[in-house]
Amino acid sequence: MIEKILAYILARCINSEFDQTTVALISENLKISRSQVSVVLNKLVKENKLIRIESKPFCFISVEYLKEKSIPFKDSVYASLDDLLTNQEKKDFEKLVGMNHSLAQTVKQCKATISYPPKGLPMLLYGPTGTGKSLIAKLTYEWARNQGVISKDGQFVQVNCSEYANNPELLTANLFGHVKGAFTGAEKDNEGLIALADNGVLFLDEVHELKAECQEKLFLFMDQGIYHRVGDNEKWYKSNVRIVFATTENPDKVLLKTLMRRIPMTITIPSLEQRGTQERIELLYNIFSQEEKRLDCQIKMSSKVYNALLQSKMPGNIGQLKSSVQSCCINSLFDKVNDELVIHLDSLPKDLLQQVYANQKTVLDDDEYIYVDDLQGYYNGTKEILQLNDSLLACYRKYKEEHTNLSDFMAKEKNYVQKYFDNLIFRKKESSQVDYYNRGVQHIFNLIESRYGLKITNNETLAIASYLDEIHHEYHDLRSWFLKHEEECDDLYQLLQEEFFRATNVSLEICTYLKSYLEMDMYSIIICTFIFYVYNVQKDSRLSQKAAVVLSHGFSTASSIADAANRFLGQYIFDALDMPLYIDTATMIEKLNRYLDRIGKVKELYLLVDMGSLEDIYKGLHIENANIGIINNVSTPIALEIGNGIRNNVEMESILQKTIDAFRVNFAYHIEKHQQKQPVILCSCASGLGTAKKLKSMLEQSFPDGINLDVKTLNYSELIELGKKNNVFEEYDVLCVLGTLDPNMEDIPFVGIEDLIIEDTFGDFNQYFKDYMDEEQLALFDKNILHNFSLSNIMNALTILNPAKLLEQVANAIDVLQKYVGVRFSNRTCFGLYVHICCLIERLVVSRNAEYDSSLDFLNEHKDFVDYVKKAFKQVEDFYGVDIPTEEMVHIYNYVKNNYKCQLKNVQF
Repeated sequence: MIEKILAYILARCINSEFDQTTVALISENLKISRSQVSVVLNKLVKENKLIRIESKPFCFISVEYLKEKSIPFKDSVYASLDDLLTNQEKKDFEKLVGMNHSLAQTVKQCKATISYPPKGLPMLLYGPTGTGKSLIAKLTYEWARNQGVISKDGQFVQVNCSEYANNPELLTANLFGHVKGAFTGAEKDNEGLIALADNGVLFLDEVHELKAECQEKLFLFMDQGIYHRVGDNEKWYKSNVRIVFATTENPDKVLLKTLMRRIPMTITIPSLEQRGTQERIELLYNIFSQEEKRLDCQIKMSSKVYNALLQSKMPGNIGQLKSSVQSCCINSLFDKVNDELVIHLDSLPKDLLQQVYANQKTVLDDDEYIYVDDLQGYYNGTKEILQLNDSLLACYRKYKEEHTNLSDFMAKEKNYVQKYFDNLIFRKKESSQVDYYNRGVQHIFNLIESRYGLKITNNETLAIASYLDEIHHEYHDLRSWFLKHEEECDDLYQLLQEEFFRATNVSLEICTYLKSYLEMDMYSIIICTFIFYVYNVQKDSRLSQKAAVVLSHGFSTASSIADAANRFLGQYIFDALDMPLYIDTATMIEKLNRYLDRIGKVKELYLLVDMGSLEDIYKGLHIENANIGIINNVSTPIALEIGNGIRNNVEMESILQKTIDAFRVNFAYHIEKHQQKQPVILCSCASGLGTAKKLKSMLEQSFPDGINLDVKTLNYSELIELGKKNNVFEEYDVLCVLGTLDPNMEDIPFVGIEDLIIEDTFGDFNQYFKDYMDEEQLALFDKNILHNFSLSNIMNALTILNPAKLLEQVANAIDVLQKYVGVRFSNRTCFGLYVHICCLIERLVVSRNAEYDSSLDFLNEHKDFVDYVKKAFKQVEDFYGVDIPTEEMVHIYNYVKNNYKCQLKNVQF
């Protein structure tokens, strides 16, 4: 198998078909399971026979091919094919995990400070111990040298100030140098570290350890770039050096104010906990990879160890993470077998082990093992804000392709946005820019709170401010991404505008204020993000297809009524259209139609007007398939009564009649019914909503193309409790309930799951669709149902072969067999044969050398039937390289013989 895979990859590389060497395509073309292919490929990468390219999906390049083409390479893994072919090594900040994510602003500030004209400016790196301040200082130096900001011969000189905490004289001598005889032991001149760092970078780590007098000795040099050597107060020396400080303590508390004034840039380095899961995984990969090279072996860890390293608190940050990994490797070193180091839970250092046992969830994780190379597939190098956008569009594409439930789609999209915003809150990024955005967001939400009843917490305000900060910092990449996906983003926005006008109205107003107040361009994907963020799944799921408008004459009469009602109700229900005092009915209708065009589809429209002919108004509206309820003499109490009914999902006529009865004044209302309910099949299973969703998926896959039928799911307990009072019965025409247990609902037929595959009851099921499918479509629907239910059973049984492909081949063979024997098999017979033969084929593939007892009597008595089976299944046998044994022919014969509609005893073979 190994040679077969190597030969396949080499052939593809020679033909420059590099994208054909993915796990999926290798598995499909060589008929080897994905899991086996994956294991072999990882092994070949370790043995330096293949190179892995990490652009998704992973592909593999033959080392033999690279050598033949004289293409140089150093590593076994490359981020992209271009990186391999151009053999570019990472340099300076490219080596920094998180340079495009949590440390993007840090990198930007370091670059700007070190290169600030004419000679750079001092900077202070501030963050907890172990966060990588020394590494960042070194990479800043490398970047400056690579960019020509400092000369190529300029050095990076590091000083740990804690060594001089109680000895300022020694610091002075080592930094500024000394002349011979300056103090006891000064036997010769010493230039000092500042001279050594001339045209380079001087890094003063742990600067908080310096006493005040030590800090003061730096002032003159920082101001003018000149200094005396110890023992020589007459001669001035110069050095063109850039200074980087680092501290773990609050600089305002431990450093002199006079020193802080000389450091214009303080850069805060986030802790490991603030860096996020993706970066922690990448750090784990980098640290483990270094240990693999050092130990010259392959390392794998149990899932418990992986989760412990990923989830445990690390006060020492990256430094502690590295120490913990090395401790694991040390504790497992002498258990190494065949150049493979296996790390178990007991290899963890004691402090992490205590955290593990305190967290029972971690201890109970599945006992699986993860190779270090596998970690590369667990993190994504894309910036988080672009990852969010990619996720939103991917979910939208899936919605369009699979025609999933709109509410489910919105819930998924909202979940993506909520997780992203939660992560922003978790990181709690502090900066003057975030503070500025925070004040702006608070001001904007204060303006719209009364209008829409939208209240947000301080954390949510901070999250939105941090989101705006991300947009600001990633503007160029975000703009490039948007231009590439502009059409798709606009389509998504159009859908949301049509279906969720309330959330869209709120988001548009927020974005209008943001654009004006903060001078930001609001791309359609940003507006969509806000729509998902403000969309309330529970409230909007009931109100998403209802609109309520207050129309009144006067400067702001309608707006005042709508705002007051929304505020008292604590929810955005009413929109307002203010009309001039002397407007005619035609102009009012025109304005109302423009509003209706903007909000898109609704099923119920409530119009609250102050005067005018109700009949004239509703007759002029451009709205279809919606019930329109109009009431006159509008006031705030009336709006509150109607708004409360809408909020509680009361039926339209009951709302309007109750309002009339409550106020007992001369009101009039009119209801114009136009709504046509969409027909649906309702899936509801006593075994749970998960089963209902699977059933829904199989039904939708079984419908022939062009069928105008929808499938909904409903919790069985809710169906039993509320019956026809559930919203789904009000909004849709429920044709039947499909599930595992009859809910016994009057006038609503029930179809059990087993009925779908039993021929004598399936016809009853079909009768519900006779108005939506012709005979040919019903026959196809019948066949698809049988196929999909068989596939569901087969998928649970097969582990190696592709279930969908195998079932299609077996189903075709059984169709041929029916023609040979001259009978039509029942659904039940076909179902049994599908499952039995698919499982048989896999058993034969796995155990090719298995022996069966040949039945000579059966061969002699049913020679024709055996010939029919061999002919019908010839393509299946040839494709999988198997032979169906005679003993298995007996089982197939018995299935067919017991066919409850066509008994074979009457058929002569």
